[in-house]
Amino acid sequence: MYRLITFLIASISLSASYGGVFQPLEKSLGAASVRAGDDEIIVSSGLVERRWKWTGSGLATSGLRDLRSGNEWIEQAVDIRADWNFPGLAEGRAKLLSLTAEESDDEGFTSRHLEVVAEIEYPATGTFLKYVIWAYPDAPGLRTQIWLKGDPEGCDITQAAGDGVSIGLASGKPHRIPANMPECSIAPEYHTSTLYHGKEVELKIEGMKRDRNYKAMLTWWDTGSGKRRTQSVKVLSMDGESAVQVVPPTELPASRDQQRPAEVVFNIPDEVRIGDMVRVKVQKEKGVNAHLFEFWVYEEGNASSEPHLSGNEKRLAELKSKAPAGYRLAAYLDCGCKSAPSPAASAGNGNRVDFLPVVGSQLTAFGYFNDTQHRHTPDHHMVREEALSGKSVDWASVLFVEKKQGGIAWVKESHKCVNRSGVDTGEFISDASGLHNTGSALSAADLMPDEYRWCWATWTVLYPENTEYARQLAMKRFGRARFPVDPNRDVFVKANTWGSGNSGEESMAMASEKEVLREIKSVADLGIDVLQIDDGWQCGRQQPSNKAQAWHVREDWYPAGWENVRAAAKKKNLKLGLWTAAYAGLDDLKRNYDEGGFVTWKYDFARIANYNDLYSHWSKLRAFLLYTGHNARMAVDVTENAPRFGYFWARDFGCVWLSNRKPENPSNTIPKPTLMLRENRELSKYVNLNKFELPIQNFQRVNQQKSDAHLYGHPYEVALGLMGIPTFFQTTYYYEGQARNEVRGLVQLYKKYQQELYKHYVFAIGDDPNGAAWSGFQWLEPDSTEGFLLIFRERGNKETHKLIPLMNVAEGQRVEWVDLRSGRKGRVVLGENGSAPLQIQQPADFLFLKYRLKEYEITKVDVMK
Repeated sequence: MYRLITFLIASISLSASYGGVFQPLEKSLGAASVRAGDDEIIVSSGLVERRWKWTGSGLATSGLRDLRSGNEWIEQAVDIRADWNFPGLAEGRAKLLSLTAEESDDEGFTSRHLEVVAEIEYPATGTFLKYVIWAYPDAPGLRTQIWLKGDPEGCDITQAAGDGVSIGLASGKPHRIPANMPECSIAPEYHTSTLYHGKEVELKIEGMKRDRNYKAMLTWWDTGSGKRRTQSVKVLSMDGESAVQVVPPTELPASRDQQRPAEVVFNIPDEVRIGDMVRVKVQKEKGVNAHLFEFWVYEEGNASSEPHLSGNEKRLAELKSKAPAGYRLAAYLDCGCKSAPSPAASAGNGNRVDFLPVVGSQLTAFGYFNDTQHRHTPDHHMVREEALSGKSVDWASVLFVEKKQGGIAWVKESHKCVNRSGVDTGEFISDASGLHNTGSALSAADLMPDEYRWCWATWTVLYPENTEYARQLAMKRFGRARFPVDPNRDVFVKANTWGSGNSGEESMAMASEKEVLREIKSVADLGIDVLQIDDGWQCGRQQPSNKAQAWHVREDWYPAGWENVRAAAKKKNLKLGLWTAAYAGLDDLKRNYDEGGFVTWKYDFARIANYNDLYSHWSKLRAFLLYTGHNARMAVDVTENAPRFGYFWARDFGCVWLSNRKPENPSNTIPKPTLMLRENRELSKYVNLNKFELPIQNFQRVNQQKSDAHLYGHPYEVALGLMGIPTFFQTTYYYEGQARNEVRGLVQLYKKYQQELYKHYVFAIGDDPNGAAWSGFQWLEPDSTEGFLLIFRERGNKETHKLIPLMNVAEGQRVEWVDLRSGRKGRVVLGENGSAPLQIQQPADFLFLKYRLKEYEITKVDVMK
């Protein structure tokens, strides 16, 4: 009874319902805290503080301060209704229902934190909104997320963003032909308003559904008396890497010849539709510039509601009546100066999930590419990072905002990738009022009247110095708080049965009981912790396929079910893992967990095309992992360009399977050591590598005509996976004799330090890999004097000695080191820029060192070798 009374008193003290004036609230968890009173909420992690004001329509950020440097980012207040903006969903005056604060770990899916929840009602639309703030103690940032519920029929769906196809402007300027010009006497108004550019007008078509076809149309006309225009049209993928010319160079009808505007129609090609967005470029071939007058899109099939279209009503009716059979008018753009949207306006009027009134800063956009299976080439990098040249960016997951005194890392916790936009992941926008983060995932049609559903979350991470090291460290520290590593379930060396086959049939054959029992002996001998059985084990793969029991273990290969392999693994003190496709049901996952005891899972073939896909995968994985008591972990992947899970979402389920590297087929997966090293370095920039499964392939089995992998030794191939979760994507019993001894030796050496390594953060150091570089990684913890180095000397390098600048050290610091492979010890004094003198006698080799920063007199300076 005493506990119940105490709980009720605490709950009452943490609530507010006084017309937007907060009842006093104060709660803390370690260094994290929340204070509220009058019309203000202040939430702090101990390192970062953010303040919000109640406006009567929601909460608006009024302050953002780095408590380490004292830097305040909000220079002046901005008149804004709320940090969020949901047209048609959250409109008008708001009613604050409650404000609560409690400790949470999100049912075990994240670190302990202080969770602050403001629950708000919008009576005009019948929508309820929860604004959720997570403050991790001593973290360099805060996480915010919006949840919504309501009746879709009560919302103004025609105004709600993200519910259909839209046309946005990427480059071009609007112009209206003056009324006294001859064109205005022979053409309607919508054919005298234009978008123009010296080289090309670029539009964006967004919100397309993957299972539908689209046709686009435009009108163009050669107006004026200048050089006659010839134009062409290209449609490009979101990232610009794939392009199809849909209209060849065409001479435009000329007003000077008394000709009228021409209509042009083209299909949106499937090969450029890697997301819900494509780019359309109207390009100048000849003439003074490129221009067009109208642009519209027809969508195949029917819609649940009419699209919200603006323009000349008579013209819209005409275009609807002219729709091709089976299609409907989905979007329209009159290119006049009054109707042509700017990038900021078109996206800023959509679903905004966060806002910061920060102006006058240097902006840099960053994102990771997915489709690692098809980007293993010298021309394809893992990352895109560039200064923001315009007012918006739609491919980035992170926006870095920097001034001399420090920076902000603003992160979309979504599945967006540079080359795959995903489900309404939006843009970052900078305008005179500040910074906007748009894209909610959730639209009006996805609302439920009795269940809150989430939108994409945002990280607001601060760093007190404008340096590359400070930026990376802040991202990795917050990432570890959000996606923690549990030493009992997340630290392992793994093997997977798929990677040595030269065909699907060969790879699936390695999932048979006979092969798995043989492989159990091999991986246990090498010191590997987990053997994961990949595709082929299930009834859905046997011939003829047993679709009714598709995710039951096949009896022709496993007469006793999982019993024999489970017993063999237990005898060898080995854990088992299992591959499954994303369309396997929750009951299938539970049954195989119960029968096989699988603890590491691979979740493959996901295709997340809409919010229902997002929510169902998220719900299923959470339910499954809770069912296992968090004893199982799930790896999602980024290997294909299909919309899957990305890099900043779903790591709380386990980890990310980075890439497939196979010795022969498919040819695009053949490993190249330089590219593998480069990929791991680029990946390490803003995420923690110990949440990524990095492939290890047997280089002696790799096609020698297509890769130089065979010229690197077995220890080198293993070392390429040690900075993440080492994953032998191969049949390991092919290792024999000396090769087996070398692999076993390095695995066992690594495991001595694995727990220690996982407590550190990994940074790329040295030069970018190019086949002849010194390149590698440094493990460090800022508050520790100890760390590790893994340095590679590539095959084409001629230098036996190299000075490599280290992170978080200074010139003149003294360092003790031990070569973990040879046992040799030494001492050095760090040189300019904290550089360490290193030595590797032979190319295609590496150093694996542990170091300790010391303060003592050195009588002899050695080289770390």
